[in-house]
Amino acid sequence: MSNVPSDENYLGLRSIALHSAENGLPPPPPSHPWVSGAVIDIPSEGGFGTLVALTDNTTSLYTSVGGGWIGVGSYSPVAQANDQLLTVLEAHLGEFWIDDNDGFPGEGFARIHVLLPDSRRAADVPVDSFWGKAPHPLMPVIAAIQEVMTASRPFQ
Repeated sequence: MSNVPSDENYLGLRSIALHSAENGLPPPPPSHPWVSGAVIDIPSEGGFGTLVALTDNTTSLYTSVGGGWIGVGSYSPVAQANDQLLTVLEAHLGEFWIDDNDGFPGEGFARIHVLLPDSRRAADVPVDSFWGKAPHPLMPVIAAIQEVMTASRPFQ
């Protein structure tokens, strides 16, 4: 059984996000000059949720089974959490591999895609670590992702 979602709307939104840096996203600010954004694929029952955090404060969550939220990055707490995530990612870039494929993580993993102005990097994190049930070297990044999700919760 494939773990690749088939919903065309979801896949289209995710693809736009993954390719946003090469398609005209503004350059990153001095607080994270190498990181333009992040696209995080989180497995959930029946598919994936994909969190998007971009340097222009675009913050959205798309789900492969329908639903989610788009454009909550204009709210100050979300914008701050978004910027903090991108800053933390910059500090941990060495822990991500160079990756330009749009693939999903294997079963039991979440994938963090880091968008750079001219390339992409990625890392897979065990789901238990992503949800704080097991340690992982990327815990500062995971905590920053969770902060974006928490700040966005009132707008869902």
